[in-house]
Amino acid sequence: MQSRTVVMDESGGIDVRTVDVPDIGPGELLVRVELTGICGSDVHMRTGGLDLDFPVVPGHELAGVVESVGEDVATDSAGNRIEPGDGVTVVPGINVVDDWYTDHVPAHPLACTERKVYGFRGVEDEPHVHGGMSEYFVVEEDAHFFRLPDDLDVELGALVEPLSVATHAFDLSYQPGVPWIREGFGIGQSVVVQGAGPIGMLAAAAASHAGAGQVISVDLVDERLELAERFGATHTVNAGDYEDDDFVDAVDDLTPSGDGPDVVIEAVGHPSAFEQALDISRKAGTVVEVGHYAYNGEAEVDPSQIIHKELSIRGSLAYPPNQFETAISLLEQTADEFPYGELFNHRVGLDEAESAYEAQAAGEAYRATVHPNE
Repeated sequence: MQSRTVVMDESGGIDVRTVDVPDIGPGELLVRVELTGICGSDVHMRTGGLDLDFPVVPGHELAGVVESVGEDVATDSAGNRIEPGDGVTVVPGINVVDDWYTDHVPAHPLACTERKVYGFRGVEDEPHVHGGMSEYFVVEEDAHFFRLPDDLDVELGALVEPLSVATHAFDLSYQPGVPWIREGFGIGQSVVVQGAGPIGMLAAAAASHAGAGQVISVDLVDERLELAERFGATHTVNAGDYEDDDFVDAVDDLTPSGDGPDVVIEAVGHPSAFEQALDISRKAGTVVEVGHYAYNGEAEVDPSQIIHKELSIRGSLAYPPNQFETAISLLEQTADEFPYGELFNHRVGLDEAESAYEAQAAGEAYRATVHPNE
């Protein structure tokens, strides 16, 4: 069996090749890919921002339909039965060693010192079809995968990965057991989300669904801010309407304290946005940094500001595998409430994948998607 797949070289050049698909093993699945999304890390990959074993098979935000299952596979990673014809999505990261972090810091699986990640692996690495921009995808025995609910559009399964990023960042704003004294997030409290890209909009949706009393979305594009309102933002601020960082005062004035929100989630990925997050937060507030997956420059931070404001700062790198359960549950509960499908506003087949990368890099797409079997 063979599969057509996108392959990217070190220069960012994109080609479509036909590769062999090995027979699946007893603990593996073969998935027919419906679509895969292109995110900021994919754009960084193409522009040379990531050190990888090129040429790679890209695509880590994927959803598809199970084509066949190995003889030892009866359930997904959550214990749901799995069989051919089921919609499915796959956790990209796989820890391949049992190291000190695995044994002693189990709440942070991404701290593992040796991992392999779907969508970031060389095409020569078996089973070759380990990126979402391929007609077929082999889910290996040690990977986590999750069945999609029957009543959920399979295409929305491609949002499970970015929604896991967003919900994990939001989850980190909680302080266990003490929301009633405004330590971290609590029901009715105020949240600012910087950036109205897909991660920012999905974080706003998570905060809204979790019971935030106020969700303020900050961006530079009115069109995105209007869509953010449909994802749960109660207020919006266009930072471009103000000189320098004067918009920070405008944000603060909207909050109950008048001094800033309880929680700030930075999902822009520009160094200045992190600097602004520290200014936006009220004293003793919580700042979650999720925007800087890859290097994008350096921020100037005054450490005394962190001390005098007594800020709690959390770094959010991706998610633990079971975050996919959270994301799927949120999608299923709110599919009729939030316009998830409108995020897919640039759809192409394999042969037009380059245009999808260009649209994502130019900010013309919320989430450009490649549909390998169309």
